Amino acid sequence: MSTPESILYAYGYAGLFFAVLITSLSLFVGVPTFSYVSLAVAMGLDPILSSLVAAVAGALGETPAYVLGLGSKKLVERKYRDLIQRWEAFFRKYTFLAIVIIAALPFGPDEIAGFLAGISQYDYVKFVIATAIGKFIKYVIAAYTTLAGIDVISSIL
Repeated sequence: MSTPESILYAYGYAGLFFAVLITSLSLFVGVPTFSYVSLAVAMGLDPILSSLVAAVAGALGETPAYVLGLGSKKLVERKYRDLIQRWEAFFRKYTFLAIVIIAALPFGPDEIAGFLAGISQYDYVKFVIATAIGKFIKYVIAAYTTLAGIDVISSIL
């Protein structure tokens, strides 16, 4: 059975895309996808291109949370109407920025942003773009941190 890591080693950027996509598709699983970017950079792939590929894959991988939010809007509203209305007012005003920030967090609850975007029926394309921007920021930091770590280790050895 292929693991995301073996896919990355075998297929480079395409492997990175699918490793991040597969990992991101699972809801609330604590695998840090930025580790795949670090691995890709350590393998010699370009840090910016790796970050971009992973950001697009990661953003598309948040689709299940978005769809879950869309589908559960009526159920959640019935039980938590007041809370949802207050949150939606804030979320609608700052949605794009909130999604970018949540997606940029290293161990952030990306699925929660997708779920809330779905509940508030935020435009899916804007959701994917905001998520990709946030993930790109996170992945670029991971990529260059990896490169700095490699430089430090190689200077010691």
